[in-house]
Amino acid sequence: MIAITPANSLQERFLNDFVDQVIKPNGSDRQRLCCRLRFYPLNKRKKNARLATTIEDELNIIFPSTNMPGTLGEVITKIKDRFGDKMAADGIALDLLQGTIGGKEQPPDSKAPWEIIYQWLWEIEFPRRGWELAKEMATSAMAELQMIDPKKVDRDLVVNVAKATIRKGEEYALLVDFPHQGHLLLINQGVSGKRYCLCPSLAFSVETQVTPDKKLHIPGIKALASSLQYQEMGNEYFLAILTEHPVKLSWVNPDSEPADILVTDERLREIFQEVGRQWNARVFSKKFEVVE
Repeated sequence: MIAITPANSLQERFLNDFVDQVIKPNGSDRQRLCCRLRFYPLNKRKKNARLATTIEDELNIIFPSTNMPGTLGEVITKIKDRFGDKMAADGIALDLLQGTIGGKEQPPDSKAPWEIIYQWLWEIEFPRRGWELAKEMATSAMAELQMIDPKKVDRDLVVNVAKATIRKGEEYALLVDFPHQGHLLLINQGVSGKRYCLCPSLAFSVETQVTPDKKLHIPGIKALASSLQYQEMGNEYFLAILTEHPVKLSWVNPDSEPADILVTDERLREIFQEVGRQWNARVFSKKFEVVE
């Protein structure tokens, strides 16, 4: 069995889980690598022949490009066996996953079976699992996410990095200080269970870029909101997602209502659809306890 390296990104973790469910531990190494390569987002535009060369090189075997259709067909059959019911429930016509329909070749402009699966995988299944998977694999951001006094002149000063409590009714700003470069998407799940997108948002921060030398404050100095304030006792959960490019959200635009930051289930799917179109998203989290 070929070794799959531990996932460093959210998408990589999702893809590893998918491959493990399709190809059993004692399954074919060729099928396992074919599945991983074909549904790896950075390979989306690569031809099967090029992926065949990668399989040949990584497994140190003779694997001509003419072998690729058969191996990929075997992988697609296993995907149908494992996920067919779920895909059908999502509106995927399983007969389109065959090389032919009704004994006739598919039209040239139709999607290949693997392309149909790819779209389902990253546009439907990943967004469906994204939130829970992100929470599961998030790295603790004890030092990287800190509540500070928004009125202090030196807004970067943190007295106690281990502190994870906030006072009910008091005003705060969140200091975001990651030793990584990327663009921030920040979701706050409150005591009630409702989720709010603080960044990007018109109310708290349209600026998303973070670097090791650049801290973010939420709300920012020029933000429409002046502070973060919590009135319910309990835990406030923050999930930070760092992506290579800014995540564009349909409800965050100059014509939007600034106070519209609630993340509905539909919006949560949109968030993870956008995240899934990138690669190497890293996730971090922290809980703050609201006390008297």
